[in-house]
Amino acid sequence: MMSKYEGVDFYNLDQHLTEEELMVRDLVRDWVDEEVLPIIEDYYTKGTFPLELISKIGEMGLFGCNLKGYECAGL
Repeated sequence: MMSKYEGVDFYNLDQHLTEEELMVRDLVRDWVDEEVLPIIEDYYTKGTFPLELISKIGEMGLFGCNLKGYECAGL
């Protein structure tokens, strides 16, 4: 099992993020560690995309999260 990713903020970008943005970043980082990393090598080798992840990404509200309006999250 891989160790948990501990990012290094070389450029002090975290200071410009809100608590909500930091929370979303950490949530997505943990989700990738748990759901994506264990399966992604096989998909990479096959040259395909893990389509089962699309609904999970949507459930997390990540589609359009950088957009405001249009029923997007607008983070």
